[in-house]
Amino acid sequence: MVCLAFLIIFAFLGIFSVAYRRLAGEAFSCVFRRITFRPCESPFDLKVKTQITSSLMKRSEKLGGFFWKYFEVFSWFFVVLFIISTIYAGRGIYNLIKYQTCDP
Repeated sequence: MVCLAFLIIFAFLGIFSVAYRRLAGEAFSCVFRRITFRPCESPFDLKVKTQITSSLMKRSEKLGGFFWKYFEVFSWFFVVLFIISTIYAGRGIYNLIKYQTCDP
């Protein structure tokens, strides 16, 4: 379920940049359709996968091929990393407000 990963990422990035709001909308549509056991209308994950891989292929064909093969693993890794960093940032903000320091 790569669209779920993209929904989280693009929803957050869409707050700060207009360019990502369209992608967040597509990701939301894809996730909603997948939750209701229907296929996505547009191949959203293929579109994003192609966009990222093509930019990597300009630098190295082997790197682009490796990324294409393990794309879902990379996307889940970055989603987990994003969630963990958000939790630690929230914890740091909480400690800053409550104890006047990020690490009490």
